[in-house]
Amino acid sequence: MARTLLALLVPEAERVVGSFRDAYDPSARRGLGAHITLIYPFIDSELLTPTMLARVRDIAADIPAPMFRLVEVKTFPSVVWLAPEPAKPIIQIATALERAFPDHPKGGGAFPDFIPHLSVARHIQQEKVAVVNELQARLADHGPIYGWCESMSLLVSENRRWRELAQYPFLH
Repeated sequence: MARTLLALLVPEAERVVGSFRDAYDPSARRGLGAHITLIYPFIDSELLTPTMLARVRDIAADIPAPMFRLVEVKTFPSVVWLAPEPAKPIIQIATALERAFPDHPKGGGAFPDFIPHLSVARHIQQEKVAVVNELQARLADHGPIYGWCESMSLLVSENRRWRELAQYPFLH
């Protein structure tokens, strides 16, 4: 069984965060680009049905494409991440998915509150302060990263590599 992920891909962020993700995020080394997770794990790929995929398509089609900027560096205990502003449109997407798929909570249900974020470095401790400082410096030089996700992506992890299975366009 292969795990799937519903996410917003943010290729605009790669220029600023790509080297951090390559060094400090195992998913980047497995082919997963900069993204904001909506639901992970979603549904094992072998259990996906046309009805489920149609439901995902219909949800996306009813929601305006989210526009946001990434400018603030934040941390969880072992993660450095960028906060999308505004976060509310992303939370609305994740909430709509959770209502449609209650057995698959937003963010995977690992945390009590869903906090939209773009992970830059994961599983770090000692390097955390240095990564935060360098990322803040890069953002100061680059300016905000503007994102506009025209679609939601369904990705699958097979043979230790991520690949996109489908894109679901948002309302324009």
